[in-house]
Amino acid sequence: MMIRIGDLFPPQFRKDFCKNHLIKGAVLRAPTEITTPPKIKLFVVWQLEESINRIGISFINSEITSIKSTWLQALQCPLSQKNNPFLTHDSFLDCSRIHEKDLNKVRDLLVMDTEIFRGNIFPDDLLKAEEIIRDAITIERKLKKRYGFI
Repeated sequence: MMIRIGDLFPPQFRKDFCKNHLIKGAVLRAPTEITTPPKIKLFVVWQLEESINRIGISFINSEITSIKSTWLQALQCPLSQKNNPFLTHDSFLDCSRIHEKDLNKVRDLLVMDTEIFRGNIFPDDLLKAEEIIRDAITIERKLKKRYGFI
């Protein structure tokens, strides 16, 4: 059994870490059941909705070659590894959708393993992604409103 550095910190420290780092623009690498098949993915946090126990996220993908439509490609925000050191190569933030995850599950994961936090998205990239999402016709208005885009 491998010991992670986060395991050495007291529980309250890990809870505080979660509270301070689970914010808009945070990048996490964690398992997700949203994809087919389920896998570990990088994603950006948009906003927490405590009242409904949801967190709005968008996935980071390594490439967009499988997206044939030019207008859907335009909803992919390029992220350079240079500005986002948590990336292993230049990638794309999929701004065509906002996915919802169970907030308590994400918190539990982060408290249990602080290493799923990879950093924060570069501020200029965050602003560009927010602009793309605001204009995206592929995202329901209620989701845009729920996660602060309207």
